Amino acid sequence: MDGQQERKTGMRERRSRNTKARLRDAATALAAAERPGRITVDAICAEAGVSRRTFFNHFATKDEVFLAWDQSDEDHIVQLIAARPSSESPVRAALQALAPKMSALSDHGYPDTVREVTGHDPGLHQHFNDMAEKFSAAVTLGIARRRSLPDDSYTVQLAAAYVIASLRVLARAFTSLDSPGRTQKLEETCRILEHGFLAAEQAEPPAQGTAE
Repeated sequence: MDGQQERKTGMRERRSRNTKARLRDAATALAAAERPGRITVDAICAEAGVSRRTFFNHFATKDEVFLAWDQSDEDHIVQLIAARPSSESPVRAALQALAPKMSALSDHGYPDTVREVTGHDPGLHQHFNDMAEKFSAAVTLGIARRRSLPDDSYTVQLAAAYVIASLRVLARAFTSLDSPGRTQKLEETCRILEHGFLAAEQAEPPAQGTAE
């Protein structure tokens, strides 16, 4: 393949990634105001400014658009983590990079949307699991880049596991917190992971009714 052909191929791939991202973002925005089951392909296309033919060139069904993922998503996650200040630990860098994105998705009802579309179409569960694995791989690669270590390094794998598990817990906590509360909870999470659970347990007051 000559240079000109490579450039054309690269442009087509970028256009395809951009179109898929626009459709996913359009569907997510619509789902913030309407249940996913009531959103039509026509509405998604109108929101994204594309035709039905373009939609079905990228997705076989309407629900697949909510679980869109491609290489550009992985690259974006890696870049977000890598761009954090070098003074930050890899765990803090990953959490600080990704928690705001997760917070925005939570505000748009994305977790509920995913639960609904996978609930009425069991075939999408595997699609969701594949997306989760790719997200995990992207976080791992981002941490590996910061540490200048291979992504199968034990310490890299351990740090990535902590980050991914923490994001799940934060996602639940964020639903009942305002913006300052989320910032405080994120900082608390970073501190616990950096300084250890024992110190956090000693500092946290016992629950009501717990015997001392």
